[in-house]
Amino acid sequence: MSAEPRHIVSVEPFTRDYLQRVFTITDEMDLMVQTRGRTGLLDDCVVALLFYEPSSRTMLSFQSAAQRLRAGVLFAQGRDGSSMKKGESIEDTIRVVASYSDLIVMRHWEHGAAERAASISTVPFINGGDGGNEHPTQALIDAYTIHRELGRLDDLHVVFGFDPRHSRSIHSLALLLSRGQNMRLTFVSPDELRMPPWLRERLAARNVVVEETSALAGSAEADVLYVNRLQQERFASPADFERLRRKFVVTPELLDGSSAIVLDPLPRIDEIDLAVDALPNAKYFEQVAHGVPLRMALLAMLLDRR
Repeated sequence: MSAEPRHIVSVEPFTRDYLQRVFTITDEMDLMVQTRGRTGLLDDCVVALLFYEPSSRTMLSFQSAAQRLRAGVLFAQGRDGSSMKKGESIEDTIRVVASYSDLIVMRHWEHGAAERAASISTVPFINGGDGGNEHPTQALIDAYTIHRELGRLDDLHVVFGFDPRHSRSIHSLALLLSRGQNMRLTFVSPDELRMPPWLRERLAARNVVVEETSALAGSAEADVLYVNRLQQERFASPADFERLRRKFVVTPELLDGSSAIVLDPLPRIDEIDLAVDALPNAKYFEQVAHGVPLRMALLAMLLDRR
């Protein structure tokens, strides 16, 4: 098996062996939480959570993961609550926080900030989302959910909607799944929200069928329907966001007779009708629940406790 990454910045280094190890340890952590609640695996460690953009699921699940492993937790939330407001560089922030902690998780508004941070960090570093670029731990949660529900990460048709231009969750999962065999990835969006050129180029270089469309009809014939809210904070024009926000909605009618599983990294805004929650297709709350044991697995792996 190839060496495991010291930092988690992008999904690109993840091998199949690495995914299988993450999934196996996630299963172990899930069982531990169900039977014992907490363990002292990291009781001599401190985890720093630096969240300079809003977060609930990512921040809280990392906090829960650290606390269930009995690690200490340090917080910095929002730009106004840190020295970045005073003009401190990412590099200086990471140097300082690395001296206070054993592992750093950072969410930042800037595309590429995670790579800069990891390049200077003397402790393991996890990208909790860098602008509209990537969200690698979310992709691991998503892939774990798909594997649990469907039993495979090959021979899949996955439909992504509805903001492939801005959604870092879509970017990371598409890149991760594009390593599989016999994959078909369809991106549903308005013309204005097509995937960015860098993502299109990477996918085009791989053995994967890629389609872009403005038609939601037929999406439920896929194996996975992966949707994410329109990323309001990344729109230059509020009027454009309001014009497009309800253009596509997953409804019970769309899913009639379909076995496609519906995933969403959440928060849900307009993209899934509330009535879908009652359908067996809806797996997004199971998906979000997997975030704690999976992030427990990552913390333990990066800190050499597994």
